[in-house]
Amino acid sequence: MIDKLYVENGVGRRVAEALNAFTALTGVTATFQHDVHPAMQVAQNGDEWWIEEASVSGYAILTQDKAILQQGPERDALCQSGGILIAYARANYDVLVKLGCFALNWPVIKAMLDNPGPQAIVLQKGGHEIVDLSSG
Repeated sequence: MIDKLYVENGVGRRVAEALNAFTALTGVTATFQHDVHPAMQVAQNGDEWWIEEASVSGYAILTQDKAILQQGPERDALCQSGGILIAYARANYDVLVKLGCFALNWPVIKAMLDNPGPQAIVLQKGGHEIVDLSSG
């Protein structure tokens, strides 16, 4: 079981802190991206390296960049490293909507964390979409 989340900078430190308030209930600890990779605020050439590094380090990734799931090197990095990606459907969700989406979909997220990757889910206000990573 994966018991730690790598919370991408765009999702926000407040979301990571709020998720950590429920660690005793969920068994999952959230780590903010900047605390692991402080250089992320510097221009990078691709995100493949941190996706792979987070995945092989035993994190599930929580992001608002669902474009990672499109065909290309980022998706390839996720699949090749056996990662689990939890993406918000929209980058403009505010903190409360992000937390609500996570809570609403917690049973499905928990089931994903209990199984090996690669896996991906897109969280929406009213539900979720499981992304099939086998094609491509």
